[in-house]
Amino acid sequence: MNESMCRVQRGSFVYYTCRRIPVRHAFTTKFGGVSTGACESLNLGFNRGDELENVRENYRLLGETLGVDETRMTLTKQIHDTQVSVVTEDKVGMGLHRPMEWQSDAIVTALADTPIIGFYADCVVTLLYDPATHTAGVCHSGWRGMAAGILTKTVDVMAEQLGTKRESLIAVLGPSIRQECFETDADVPEAMEELLGAQVHPFIMEKGPKFHVDLQGIGVKLLQDAGLSAENVIDSGICTMCHSDEFWSHRVTHGVRGVQGGMICL
Repeated sequence: MNESMCRVQRGSFVYYTCRRIPVRHAFTTKFGGVSTGACESLNLGFNRGDELENVRENYRLLGETLGVDETRMTLTKQIHDTQVSVVTEDKVGMGLHRPMEWQSDAIVTALADTPIIGFYADCVVTLLYDPATHTAGVCHSGWRGMAAGILTKTVDVMAEQLGTKRESLIAVLGPSIRQECFETDADVPEAMEELLGAQVHPFIMEKGPKFHVDLQGIGVKLLQDAGLSAENVIDSGICTMCHSDEFWSHRVTHGVRGVQGGMICL
């Protein structure tokens, strides 16, 4: 685990934060909610076969524990694409208290007291915060989104539409499946090379007929190429598959699972 990361426990509620981000934020774990079965206990996904009232109670508990307004929580709609949406006042609560109108793996905002949340269970959720302009973003990227450049696009949208300063922007790549566990067939590195070119070669390791891809390494490089300074890009260093006792891992559970959230609130 990166030395900038902190594991926090409040009663049964367990989450991770980064010392570099001074505003309210969290990468949640399995623990702290009321769900049962395969989704026990802090499942934040409405599409996991969980009871609706349990998921809603989990969001209430999340807001209560982190001191944020649950009624203003605004969610991503993750389809492994590159859509980035700006959360304005008329979009607040989307996905939780109003119908989902976008298909956005990343959402960004300059609104105060508006928690924005992306979801993970092996994929990389990146939290972004610029102290110079007090703007924030959350970006979900699996290998498809990473290869298609959603991190770069998120930074671009923040800069162009919110006035975010690239030189002061901080990005934290949250708990996610890491290279030693992310085993793939040749189609994944081939697709990533097709989209990103030779720059991905240092992040792909061949082991017999299989390949291991360093999604976090690629993400760090893309963020730096987008204008962030090296010291402002933090890789949490936490593997969801290695720590499946604390996190849901899609690979470990074969998809029978709940989902964690990465949240940031100005």
